[in-house]
Amino acid sequence: MIGSQEADGDLRDAYLAMAARPMPSAYVPSHGEAPGIIRAHSLDPELLRRAFAVSGSLSNDLLPWHSRELINSVTSRENECFY
Repeated sequence: MIGSQEADGDLRDAYLAMAARPMPSAYVPSHGEAPGIIRAHSLDPELLRRAFAVSGSLSNDLLPWHSRELINSVTSRENECFY
């Protein structure tokens, strides 16, 4: 994984775009680096943009954040995804 401090080019741009998005405080790591789920996509900046564009478009305020997070966790578990 490439951290935001080491990123350049397309990855740096993707990190900046992700940092500009609203993020629940539970996702903001205390170490000041990008969250792990974002850094996990660091080797493919285009996939990073696409994955979070889709997840962002699916998010809405009809469900509270904790319910969406539970759905995301169950989906990840079913897909055998670490996150």
